[in-house]
Amino acid sequence: ITLGNWMPPCRALVENVSEWFMLIFLTHKLVIGFSVVSVINAVFVQETFKVATSDDRIMLMLKQRARKTHMNKIRDLFQHADCDGNGTVTLDELDTAFSDPEVLAYVSALDLDILDAAQLFQMLDANEDACITLEELSDGMFRLRGAAKSYDVQNLLKHVRNMNNLVIQVDQKLSDISSHTACQTA
Repeated sequence: ITLGNWMPPCRALVENVSEWFMLIFLTHKLVIGFSVVSVINAVFVQETFKVATSDDRIMLMLKQRARKTHMNKIRDLFQHADCDGNGTVTLDELDTAFSDPEVLAYVSALDLDILDAAQLFQMLDANEDACITLEELSDGMFRLRGAAKSYDVQNLLKHVRNMNNLVIQVDQKLSDISSHTACQTA
């Protein structure tokens, strides 16, 4: 009755019992038919999305598209901040740009939380020439997006350990020099 040939049983009930059975059959056919089609459609869509998210090419394409969109937004931000149009942004220009609430909202939409423009400027100025280029801004902002990743934390931890080892070595050498000079003076 649900998906098959429902006309013969319906005709038999209408002709032999009552015409009201036709309404019951049609209601049953429409409700169950649409329900089954909806379930089949939902399963098909779910499987399609599952395959699409596991496809490496599609994921790569989406990542590239997101990076391109991010780059366009950073370029717009750079052009807004570069008041004198010389192709670089100074600390004063960046501070002026971040004093605008619209720019802060825009930067927040880029998944960046800016608390101090001077500190951000120091992090973005890779070559420490007191000017930020578009490349420095885009690379720095891309690295600063979102929360710290475990890779970043591990890399920082490695550098801290290396610095700690160097400090220990310098301390030992200074102790050796100090004890050596103390022996020579005595």
